Amino acid sequence: MSNFYINQLYYKMKTVIVLGTGNSGAGAIHDYLLSREDFQSPFAGKEFRIVNDPDGIDELYNSLYKDFSLNGCSNKINNFEKFIKNTYKSNYNKKHKIYNKNLIYLANKFIKKITFIKFNGSPQFYFDKISFFKKINFYINRFLLNKDAKEINLLKMIIPCEEKLFLKYAEEFIFSIYQNDEKFNNEKNVVIEQGGNFLAPVDSTKYYGQNRKVIFVRRDPKAIFWSMKRRKSLSYPGEDVKKFVKWYKEVLNKISNVNYENVIQIKFEDFFQNFNIEKNKLSLKLEVDTNCKDNFDINHTKKNLFKFKKNLSNSEIKYIDDNLN
Repeated sequence: MSNFYINQLYYKMKTVIVLGTGNSGAGAIHDYLLSREDFQSPFAGKEFRIVNDPDGIDELYNSLYKDFSLNGCSNKINNFEKFIKNTYKSNYNKKHKIYNKNLIYLANKFIKKITFIKFNGSPQFYFDKISFFKKINFYINRFLLNKDAKEINLLKMIIPCEEKLFLKYAEEFIFSIYQNDEKFNNEKNVVIEQGGNFLAPVDSTKYYGQNRKVIFVRRDPKAIFWSMKRRKSLSYPGEDVKKFVKWYKEVLNKISNVNYENVIQIKFEDFFQNFNIEKNKLSLKLEVDTNCKDNFDINHTKKNLFKFKKNLSNSEIKYIDDNLN
């Protein structure tokens, strides 16, 4: 696919990234947009984590251009390559069929593009952390088979391309993943859930190009706590209300330092209580058709808006209200 063709499609198509803290209701906003006739998800309606997860594109960019070191750069590219392979092979991907095997091919193509200089090497830090089997294999090749150390495949030592080229290639990589979905429609906009960092909503989503919109979803912390508790979320402190409050306070402190000037902010409860009004407001902010049809089940969502009132104890509700205002 030519770069010109990719750019032309990007100009026509918007990418909307919906962000929020865990259990914030970002998924419901994502689902509403996906229910519209002018939106699609190339990821089976699931979260797209390749940008924001540890060892993903955003962390790779920061290591290559903000916190660059010779060894750190090579190590991070190696970690990114493993991350992509693990993502594809994960049970989650097998269950939901988010990516097909072309993901690895596309990632290797991306790595090749962002590589300016490459050679085999093994800095001490890398040799210290490789498995015993790999060390034995190295010694056999190096001393028994008398191979030159540079001929032994350990760590690819890499100097990356220029920063502006990295951003260009990252955008092409993400778009190629879109195109990899056989149901992808060039005429529709794309909605992505959790495709960036809500603590850096604009900077962490720059890899989607200029024609993007970012939404940040806020929700009543009591509803967030109930959702964590109900789901027994492994990533969040839903088992203890005091621990949750400490956690949420720290999140709020970090959010208070974030500039959300160019981000669309949505209060979850307000949006779905006044659905018809709020969805029109959102359409205007996204610059999409306010009259576009959707099949979103608003009645189902409204039933779940305040379920925490019946499912949390009075003491839990009071503790959250008293400590989180």
